[in-house]
Amino acid sequence: MDIINLDPVLDNWGLLILVTLGFTSGRYLLLPGIAWLLCYYPGLKRLKKYKIQPSMPAKKQMKHELLYSCSTILIFSMVGIAVFLLYTRGYTTIYTNMSPHGWGYFFLTLVIMIILHDSYFYWTHRLLHTRWLFKKIHRVHHRSANPTPLAAYSFHPLEALLESLIVFPFITIWPVHLFAFLLFTFLVLLMNVIGHLGFEFIPDQVRNSLPGQYLTSATHHNLHHQKSNKNFGYYFTFWDKLMKTLQNEIARAGSRHNHSIKKS
Repeated sequence: MDIINLDPVLDNWGLLILVTLGFTSGRYLLLPGIAWLLCYYPGLKRLKKYKIQPSMPAKKQMKHELLYSCSTILIFSMVGIAVFLLYTRGYTTIYTNMSPHGWGYFFLTLVIMIILHDSYFYWTHRLLHTRWLFKKIHRVHHRSANPTPLAAYSFHPLEALLESLIVFPFITIWPVHLFAFLLFTFLVLLMNVIGHLGFEFIPDQVRNSLPGQYLTSATHHNLHHQKSNKNFGYYFTFWDKLMKTLQNEIARAGSRHNHSIKKS
C-alpha cells in the first residue's frame, strides 16, 4: 500500500501529539460543540418544541459530560497516534491512490465498516449493560439521563478504549482508502451527536415509515438513556428487532415530543 511521507511529523513527537489532540478535540468542538450552542446555550428558541424530554438537563450533568469527554479525547488521540504509527511503518492496508480499486470499492468498504461497526457496537453495548460492567464502567455514560450533545464522548476511559478498538481490523484486514476511513470516523461521531442531541427533528411519519423503522434516531437513543435495557443499536434497529430489545415509540397527538412506549 502506498504511504505518504510523514517523516517530518515522526521526527517531532511533540508536534505529532499536538496535531492529534488538536484534530480529535477540534472534531468534538465542531460537531457536539455547535449542536450544543444551537440547542442548549444560548440555543435557538424556535427549536425548543423539538426537545424530546421537555426539561433541560442540570448544569452538573453537563460538567460531568465535559469532564469525561476530555478523558475520551485523550484516549481517542492515543488510538489515533497508534493508527498513524502503524500506517507510517507500513503495517496497515490504508491506501491513498484511488486508481487500483475505484469509487465502487471505496463506497463498498464504507458500507461494510458501518455494518460491522453497528454489530460490534450492539454486542459490546449489551456487554456493558451486564450488572458488574454497568456499575463499574457504563454508569458514567448513563449519568446523562437527559443527554446533551456533550455526552457524545462522555465515557469511562475503558469504555472509550473499547469503542475505539474496532478501527484496527478495518485498517489491517482489507484495503481501505484513507478518506473512506476518515469519512467513517466522521459518521461515527455524527451519529453519536444525533443520538445524544436530546432534540428530534425527523418527523414521526418518517421515523415510523417502513425504512425509518430500521434506522436509529435521536428519540431511539434518548429512550435508551431513559430505559436502559432497550435500544442498543447505533445506526440500525436490526439487532434490536432480532434480539427483542427494541422499545417502539408512538408520538402522542399534540405532545411536545413526549413518547408513549409500545411494548416490544
